[in-house]
Order: sequence, then C-alpha cells, then structure tokens
Amino acid sequence: MQNHLESNVIRRVMVGTDRSETADQAVHWAAGFADRYDAELFVVQVVVPQYPFVTEFGEAEQTRAAGDNNELAHFARQVAGNRGHARVVIDADPALAIVRAAEQEAVDVLVVGNFGMAGRKEFLLGNIPNRISHSAHCTVIIVNTAHSTDEHASHSVRAHLSKGDTPPFEPPLVARATHIAAVMAKHGLTELFGQSNEPDMSIRCQRAKRLRAALEELGPIFSKLGQVLSTRPDLLPVEYIEELALLQSRVPPMTESEVVRVSEQELGVPWEDVFKSIDPKPLAAGTIAQVHRATLESGDRVVVKVQRPTARADIEQDLALLEVFAEKVGKRPALNQVIDMEAVFKHLSTSLHRELDFRQEADNIGRMQAVLADYDRLAVLTLTQN
Repeated sequence: MQNHLESNVIRRVMVGTDRSETADQAVHWAAGFADRYDAELFVVQVVVPQYPFVTEFGEAEQTRAAGDNNELAHFARQVAGNRGHARVVIDADPALAIVRAAEQEAVDVLVVGNFGMAGRKEFLLGNIPNRISHSAHCTVIIVNTAHSTDEHASHSVRAHLSKGDTPPFEPPLVARATHIAAVMAKHGLTELFGQSNEPDMSIRCQRAKRLRAALEELGPIFSKLGQVLSTRPDLLPVEYIEELALLQSRVPPMTESEVVRVSEQELGVPWEDVFKSIDPKPLAAGTIAQVHRATLESGDRVVVKVQRPTARADIEQDLALLEVFAEKVGKRPALNQVIDMEAVFKHLSTSLHRELDFRQEADNIGRMQAVLADYDRLAVLTLTQN
C-alpha cells in the first residue's frame, strides 16, 4: 500500500464520518495521513433524510444539516488546521453520497472507518465501507476502528486501489436494498402510517397516495405487493385499500427472441416443432409473465403464457428484503395498530409463489376442462411440459 501511495502525488484526502466515536477515530487517522503528505483534508458527513424535502419536517432536517455543517467545520479545523474542510450532505444513500463527494472534490485518497457508519439503517443500506471501496474511482483506505479504544484509530488498514486495478462488485441484494431505502426516504415512508386514529381523512388519503407512489417507483414486484394488499381490507385501512387498487404493473414486454428462448427451454425442443407461429405482440405483459397468441403445428389456435426468465429471482430477492423489513418493524406497537406486517408478508409470499408455479394454473385449467366438458362450443386446451 505504501509504495503505491507514495508513487503518486497526494494533494487531497477525504474521510467519511457520522460523528460517532468510532467513525471520528477514522477522521483522526485521516488527519494524520493528510498531514504526512501536507494534503488538504475534507471531512464529509451524510445525513440520511427521514422526511421528503417538501414537507415541514424535511425543511427542519435541512436547517439542522446547516447547523451540523458549522459544527463539522469546527471539528475539521481542530484535527487539520487550515487544511481542514467540512461538507454535510443530505442523502438516502451514504455510500454513494460519499463517493460522489470524493469525485466532486477530486480527492486522491478516500478514508472510511469499518464500524459505526450504518447505524439502525444497516439492514437496508448494506455495508457502507465495502460499497464505497467498490464504487470509488480513487484509492480507498478502510481504517479498522471496530475494536480500538484509544483516542486515535488503530493503524490496521486495508487499501483498495482505483477501479482500474480492482474489479468493482456490488451484490445485487445490497444494490436493491439501497434503492429501496432511497425511495422509502424520498416518499417519507417513516411517517406514512402515523397514528391509526388520525381524525383528518385528507391526511390519511395523502399518506395513502404517497405509499402508492413509492410502490410504483420501486417497480413491478412492489406494485404487485400493493395490488395484493388492495384486496385485503382486513389488513389495511380503507383509504389505503382504495389508493392501492389504482396500482398498475407497467412492465415492458419481453422481446420475441426472449419468448422463443424461454419456450424452447421449457419444452425441450425447438419452438418450430410445436408452434406454427407466435404473435410477437403480447396480449398482456405482467410482472411474472406475458401472454401471446400462437398457432400450433396442428393448426389449433391457442394462447401461450410465458414466464419471465428473471421473475423468480427478482421476486425471491424482494421477498428476502421484505422479510427483513417485516422482522425489523413488525413488532412496533404503533405500526401494528395499522398493519399486521407479519400477516402482510406471509400473504404476499404465498400469493407470489402460487403465481410462479404454472403447474397450479395448469391444474385449474384441467378442472375447467371437466366443468365445460358438456358444452360442445367451448373447449380448454393445455400444453404443458412433464
């Protein structure tokens, strides 16, 4: 690490902190490091918003952040003198906010502690130091502050070189969790449910609209969640039921080549052996599958339902995150007055797994065949893979 750093001119060093004791140990370490190279030191603190900027609470957060900036500037001057600079950023994603700040200040080395940066949002935001090390374009030094009790941080460090030297990697689950956290903060989900006895109907309706907007932005799986919940007045208040009923799964259709590829994988033979033609324009496209008109080699006209190749993985990923969320907040008394999180998750998981299993749908079609057997002008055809 030393040879790599000393072979480059280091003029600017940045360090991230949340002003916890352990995080500030990394600041002291970075100050000493910057002093060694006579470099400028930029101390950055990320404030994770709890409310949308446009709300009264959001404006109060921005006012507090301005005060935090003054305090942080004083701290930066204490540890680095005139070379110390401060920057407070309001952002739902601390890791990416620090990376962006480093790029904007054109820093040469970015320092972060390995403990005390995620706090209570760790289960959603993921491991911040590791995400920074894999996203930054500059050299990243992770300082071991986890077990240090001294005034300054332990000198056990881990260096990550630039992206050109170290292949970037961000686990999909962490990336998805980060996006969910950002959208939740953007729409103020922390205050959405409030008190169940809120007397003002307009406030309840406004909260319901914000929930719908968040679910729509989070994509098809969460839209499906809202659709499922809209059928359960036993789990949600009427204002939420009415608003969630408006959700639509706006999903781009699969391409014709994707439809053919999935069909051949499931059938085990070239699609031409079964179908004379498949209409490339779907009749409908949903979160899990889409439906196409087709003609069999026998000349029979049929409708084919094709499951999206990533549907199961996408659903399992979001269900895993929702299960963590349900475990974290489901036992809060105030929230449980409005919604039974455990029941919501169980119902959603069961419903989505049932929809993923087309064998159940085929069984239902078989039952319909038996019901309609006595009607000469009605027929139900199935094409399944054993």
